[in-house]
Amino acid sequence: MLYFLCRQLTLILFQLFCRVHVLFLEKPPKKGALIVASNHISHFDPPLLSAFFPRPLTWVAMEELFSHAWAARFFSWLGVISIDRFGKKSGSNRNALKKMRTALAVGKVLGIFPEGGIRSGATSILERAPLKPGLASLSFSNQTPIIPCVLLGSDRLYCKHAWFRRTPLWMIVGKGIIPPPLDVTNREKALHDFEKKLATVFPALQQELRERFQLCDDDLPKTAQERIHHKDHKAATPHTGNTKRFFL
Repeated sequence: MLYFLCRQLTLILFQLFCRVHVLFLEKPPKKGALIVASNHISHFDPPLLSAFFPRPLTWVAMEELFSHAWAARFFSWLGVISIDRFGKKSGSNRNALKKMRTALAVGKVLGIFPEGGIRSGATSILERAPLKPGLASLSFSNQTPIIPCVLLGSDRLYCKHAWFRRTPLWMIVGKGIIPPPLDVTNREKALHDFEKKLATVFPALQQELRERFQLCDDDLPKTAQERIHHKDHKAATPHTGNTKRFFL
């Protein structure tokens, strides 16, 4: 109940203050377990993806979000799974992995940022930086398809003036990537090849957005500090209208 209420509120906010362009390369399955994996460029990404992805997302998030009691209760009510990004608490992460597998077993959709935090430039998977280990193995061990996504533009929302300019945001949802079967002869090689395949998908999706919407370098991810100090930025391309969804 709380998830759907928050989703509707964020959907209204993004539609009022932004121009969101959502491109689906194929429609995601309406049923069955999925792992939605996206680049991460701002704190606005989880609500943005939750608002415009057609199915509820069970987010996997850093444990720092649970540091205060009220925040821990709020995110727990939303069904968020806490994880230690640095692997210092093996017991905690074993419990998180158990929760992830349970969610997938009942057909839920996990939301994961495989970069392990907010990234831009050379540290981003959009520029072929390595993914955090775990995404490929989770998909493989649970035989769950990965739906890759790329977000652009949400980093501009760190600048308060952007909320009054109907800033354009772009979201592309790629085709599902099926993991290799469990009975493959050489599991280690199959998993390695699967990871390499995943690493190429995110830069390709960014390029698809660039070409389709004629984006320029200023539309690509920047740090929060860059956006805040660059207050007079403008979108390179004239974008009009409200939220637009494109299905190929």
